[in-house]
Amino acid sequence: LATLPQERARYEREVNPRGKVPALRDAETGVTLFESLLINEYLAERQEGGPLLPADPAARARIRLWNEHCDSQLAVAHFTLLMNKDAPSEEAKRAALDAALDVYEARLVGPYLLGDAFTLADANALPFFERLDFSLRHYKQIDALARHPRTRRWLDLALSRESFRATRQPEAKLVELYDKFLEADYAFGGLNKN
Repeated sequence: LATLPQERARYEREVNPRGKVPALRDAETGVTLFESLLINEYLAERQEGGPLLPADPAARARIRLWNEHCDSQLAVAHFTLLMNKDAPSEEAKRAALDAALDVYEARLVGPYLLGDAFTLADANALPFFERLDFSLRHYKQIDALARHPRTRRWLDLALSRESFRATRQPEAKLVELYDKFLEADYAFGGLNKN
């Protein structure tokens, strides 16, 4: 994202009024989108669903439920725990994360979230889980999935996909990113509930 004030203003006016990335402008349709989940869903729909977004309305609804849980429960619990600097509240924040992870443990079908096919639910959750697993180990010495073996197996399988390995962030980049968040007490779009 541009750091010059005039570039940022242009970006917010023309691309994303929230001033965040990612954003996508489809040259064919002229639509401009922001927010990862919306971009992913749009791209899957432009490809007429395919394996990421099945045609069946019930399957699509299950995908959207997984994505909603990831965005509204897991991401918030993870970031709040990671950013926590209040030792007495650490246990409650860890319990909130475990509760969000318990949903994955109980409801994932296997081997992927909805069964045999890798779907948009997996594609959406995978980067959150990669960052959760890495950041809590690195900064809090917590194995977040130690009590969630089915979820660990799902994550290991998803992380082994060639499509993920080809786009994976090096750990040094993740450290650089999270160091900035932790130094600044960053709220990350309201995710930090401390």
